[in-house]
Amino acid sequence: MGAGIAAVAALAGDDVALIEPDAAARERARQLIAGAANDRAGKVQYYETLPPGIQADLAVEAVPERLDLKRSVFANLAQALGPQAVLATNTSSLSVGEIAQGLPNPERVLGLHFFNPPTAMKLVEIVRGAETGDEAIERARAAATRFGKTAVVAADTPGFIVNRVARPYYLQALRAYDAGIATVEELDRLARGAGFRMGPFELMDLIGLDVNLATSESIYERTGAKRLEPVALQRELVQDGKLGRKSGAGFYDYSKGKPAHDDAPPALPAEINTEERILVIGLTNAAIELREALDKAYAHVNVCENPEAVDDMPLDATIVIDAGDGVNDRGGFIGELEAVFPPETVFLVDAYALDMSRLAKRLRHPERVAGFGVLGSLARQSVIEIADAEATGDDALELAQEVFESIGKSVVLVEDRPGLFLGRTIGSIVNEAVYGVEEGVASADDIDLAMRLGTNYPLGPIAWGREIGGDRIVRILQRLAGADGVAFAPQRALWVLDVEDDQDPVSTQSGSATPYPGIFG
Repeated sequence: MGAGIAAVAALAGDDVALIEPDAAARERARQLIAGAANDRAGKVQYYETLPPGIQADLAVEAVPERLDLKRSVFANLAQALGPQAVLATNTSSLSVGEIAQGLPNPERVLGLHFFNPPTAMKLVEIVRGAETGDEAIERARAAATRFGKTAVVAADTPGFIVNRVARPYYLQALRAYDAGIATVEELDRLARGAGFRMGPFELMDLIGLDVNLATSESIYERTGAKRLEPVALQRELVQDGKLGRKSGAGFYDYSKGKPAHDDAPPALPAEINTEERILVIGLTNAAIELREALDKAYAHVNVCENPEAVDDMPLDATIVIDAGDGVNDRGGFIGELEAVFPPETVFLVDAYALDMSRLAKRLRHPERVAGFGVLGSLARQSVIEIADAEATGDDALELAQEVFESIGKSVVLVEDRPGLFLGRTIGSIVNEAVYGVEEGVASADDIDLAMRLGTNYPLGPIAWGREIGGDRIVRILQRLAGADGVAFAPQRALWVLDVEDDQDPVSTQSGSATPYPGIFG
């Protein structure tokens, strides 16, 4: 990391002094910079210790994440450099204020958090400590611009923006795997299918399970938030020495190289299906996109825009897809449909909003109902999760798979749990971003920018929440909290319930959940 930051500064035309006491590490840095900075590698001078009389406008510390070590480095920097120099830490999880404690001129100390590799990643988080001055912030922003980076300003809170908001991506994946929702490979495939560059498990293997765990533990210890508590499974793997790629094994086995994965979409059918008669119910974006996609694969597709108008529906449908309103448990409505449609009709229903096990108890033929999950834009999601509920029959599961594969979507069967996998994971990421806005970590725009540039998310989480709908996120998180505990409930800024303020948002199912106007308005 230190060598990468030095290379970035040299490429910008700055003169750089790189201080590295370990000779082998210095040589590795020299080789990295020679390759990364090209003809400007000569802008970097190498030292074992701080040379006497050194001058600098900006000093960046990138030593291991130990508070005592960082404080020692900063004490030396403060003594060696004049008060005009900005002192920056590249810490990813420690408090800037704690690092700066006791230093003279603390107004010049801030965080300058680069992402790995610094030569490729465009984001820099500028972290404002409690005593950081505006001048230091502006000088850091100017340096980031000179380096060709995009800077976002974050408060000195645990994990800052990116590491904080990204925690649910790893933690919910670990919990899903622990709960047997699907295999590591299937969960990674679902995540890539939702637009993430890498699945959570292959990403943890790349980062290093020990490094990822240390960040999670640091953030949890500093926040105390139960939703951010590390998962025992990860600790066990680290204790066993399974650290990911660097140890040869983690969630995947790397003894024969990097595991391959095939994300190619299924082949579209050669002919239009003239046998099935499909009815799509609802006016949601998902319903509209489904209808448009199905029209290209099936000869008989009808739409009922009024989701309550049972009497107006064509009763010869062999497949009924209820996209509903994306928010409410429509179990009662599905029960009405079952009473009027023939026994051979298969129902595909929204498993994110609807409790499949509760639905099964109210139906005469629950085996013909399969749950599916679509979040936000159907076009953005190349892999669809289908709930393998206990009561759902194999014929219904096979037909659900056939329907989605006919429109070019891959399918993964997952165990029926509230939010399935993508709902709980993406919903929790959006929720954490809302916590960040409400707690003053950064603005909504800066959080979105940071997550797109720092983690390559397909959308910023606030923008993703707008696309999905705040009320739909609330519904998913309420179901998740009902199963896993109140810690996973939606942040209060996400919803407004038409009930008394002292009522529990997790247990309350009545009322009207609406998007929070300050974020999703």
